[in-house]
Amino acid sequence: MTDPHATPQAPARGEGDTLYRFAGIVTAFTLLSRILGMVRDLVISHRFGASAATDAWVQAFRIPNALRRLTAEGSMTIAFVPVYVELREREGRAGAQRFAARVLGLVLGSTALLTVLGVGFSRALTGLFSPGYAHDPAQFDLAAAFLRWTFPYLALVSVVAWAMGVLNSEHRFAAPAAAPVLLNLGIIGAVLGFSGAFDPPAFSIAAGILVGGVAQVALQVPSLLRAGIPLVPLAGWGRPEMRRFFALMGPALFGVAVYQINIIVLGILASYLPTGQVFHYNNATRLTELVMGLFTFAFTTAGLPTLSRHQARGDWERMGETIRFTFAAVLFVTLPAMAGLFVVADGVVAMLYLHGAFTAADVRSTADTLRYMALGMPAVALVRVMVPVFYALRDSRTPVGVAALSVLVTGLLGWWLSRSMQVAGLALGLSLGAWFQALGLALRLRGRAPQLGRWFPWRSVAVQAGAAALMGALAAWAGGWGEWALGPASLYNWAVLVATLGGAVALYAALTLALREEQAAHWYRLAGRLGRRLTRPPAGGPPQP
Repeated sequence: MTDPHATPQAPARGEGDTLYRFAGIVTAFTLLSRILGMVRDLVISHRFGASAATDAWVQAFRIPNALRRLTAEGSMTIAFVPVYVELREREGRAGAQRFAARVLGLVLGSTALLTVLGVGFSRALTGLFSPGYAHDPAQFDLAAAFLRWTFPYLALVSVVAWAMGVLNSEHRFAAPAAAPVLLNLGIIGAVLGFSGAFDPPAFSIAAGILVGGVAQVALQVPSLLRAGIPLVPLAGWGRPEMRRFFALMGPALFGVAVYQINIIVLGILASYLPTGQVFHYNNATRLTELVMGLFTFAFTTAGLPTLSRHQARGDWERMGETIRFTFAAVLFVTLPAMAGLFVVADGVVAMLYLHGAFTAADVRSTADTLRYMALGMPAVALVRVMVPVFYALRDSRTPVGVAALSVLVTGLLGWWLSRSMQVAGLALGLSLGAWFQALGLALRLRGRAPQLGRWFPWRSVAVQAGAAALMGALAAWAGGWGEWALGPASLYNWAVLVATLGGAVALYAALTLALREEQAAHWYRLAGRLGRRLTRPPAGGPPQP
């Protein structure tokens, strides 16, 4: 019998288990957040449907949300963590904390300015990012009004992103990972409890965003105080450590966040599509981000401080092992998720959305979009792992150059494919652009990082891909038994969907364990530890008769 604990090509087991433990913290809170995010979208879909109002909200919120991911959670985090960790290694905690306070001052000043400009120029921004609305004055005015409501969220969430960089550098992952939970609760509460107080009622979504943003900031304060982080911002942005931060952040702004830039470009194209298709695109994005946020971003978030520590110490061999392990960890979940979403898209979308104002035609369009968007998930995961490596190697030109070409490829393919496939063509263009970026980075990294050793997990990827293909075939066969047009009201459909997904997961786990895949062994150990904790008797022992 195969020993599931064998890990023939694992890095130092302690570091791998530590990454899994940190990623597990992020995953647990992200799971709750993504579930509530799905509930949020279900509530909005049921209350407002795929309408002009929901299209306007999606288009408007995409602007501050994309800026948040570009400047805060994307580039700021990837530039902040290496500098903070290096300062802590070289100058101690006091030097690192002074740097953090200066970055906080920068965040507060820059986002306040951006918010004022965004609110003041909301109509110009709407015309820039949703040019297709120019022919419909009512729709244009609605999107501009939504933008004025939601733009202040950028300042709030940027402070949360700063706190995430500081706390993750101190290996404190819980509070930043839990923050999106409060955003989703704010939106759900506003839509269900107060939508009647707004005209139009869909403006309750924007009110919930602002309430949730304030709650997200408040959640970070206790963890920052426990970590000894001063909350008073400082100036001194010309100091050497700030200059290095700016040097990293500038290229990272474009290199790591190109996926969001692509979404902006495709959002511009989506504004020309028929009413409702922007909302279909949003729902498909939500389903793919459920998996990406749970596992891919969890491992890259947990791994960045470790990569930065190896870089600061010049330990390139350990850095290569961490890269290889992170690649294998993110693909272990992303590859089967891609296969499953592609073949069971109709069932998943119908069971989640086919109710209220959401129609069967909406389900078909969303499912097609989901299929093509799922194809790009592994590529996005690979990019998220590789981009920080280039910055650790002090090479910012490569990710920026590849990203620029990727934006061009995505925009051209999205425009061309949307002419015949509408919103599904935009999703396919996004996936093809992501694969172009991933392959470009991988080829460049192969030639520029010989000191990293064997950094790509070829055996793991082969095993995972083969198992995912067999799993997808089983899911396609089992999913064919569903009567998806009946939607979530059918208990039979729920039984088919649960059996399909459960059987697919079980087959994938069995195959990867039998083939001694190292990530399967980590999951096996995690499941064993969880089982022992759940079955462990109380500390006082069994009750006496």
